[in-house]
Amino acid sequence: MKQVYTDPRVLRTRKLIMDSFIALSNKKDFNDISVKDITEDAMINRATFYNHFLDKYDLLEQVVSEKLSLNLNCSSKEQEMTLEETFKQIFFSLVNFEQSIERHRERQEETETIDSIVQLELNNIFQEALTSQELITDPLLSFKLASLLTHTVTGLSSDYNRFHKKEQPEEYIRPLLPYILNGIAQKNSRTLS
Repeated sequence: MKQVYTDPRVLRTRKLIMDSFIALSNKKDFNDISVKDITEDAMINRATFYNHFLDKYDLLEQVVSEKLSLNLNCSSKEQEMTLEETFKQIFFSLVNFEQSIERHRERQEETETIDSIVQLELNNIFQEALTSQELITDPLLSFKLASLLTHTVTGLSSDYNRFHKKEQPEEYIRPLLPYILNGIAQKNSRTLS
C-alpha cells in the first residue's frame, strides 16, 4: 500500500532525497551510489532516508514511477480521452521518458526494475481506459488487452528512440494507429483463423 504524505516538510524532504539521488546518478553508476552518498548530498541523516524509502532500490522505483507519472499525465486530463488519444499520449510520453532515463538503463538490474514499473503503470492506464469507455466488459480480457497495448506501445517507443529519431513522433505513430486499434486483418476486411 502506498503512503500518501501531505505534510509539506515531509514532501520537501522526500523531494530533496529524490533530487540528490538524481544528481548523483548523473555522475555515478547506480551500483556505485550508496545511501551514505545520498544522505550526505541531501544533508540528512540515515534515519530520515529510511523514514521515506526502504533502500536505494525502493528510491529508484519511486523516482522512475514519479517521472513516468509526470510524463504520462494521462490521468490528470480534464476530459476523458479516447483509446486512440490515450495510446498516442502514452507513446509521446514514453519517447520523452526513455530519453530522460537513458543514463539509468546501463545495468541489467536497473533496466529490469524500470521496465517492471513502466509495465505496471501502463497496464493500469490501459485497463482503466478500456473499462471506463466500456470497450471491454470482461475483466480478464481487459487485463490481457491492456497488456497487449502496453507491450505494443513500449516496443514502438523503444523502436522509435533507437532507429527513427529523425522522424517526428507524430509522423511515426500516425500510420500505425489504425492497425493497432482496428487490427491488421480487419483493416483489410479479413479475419485471422
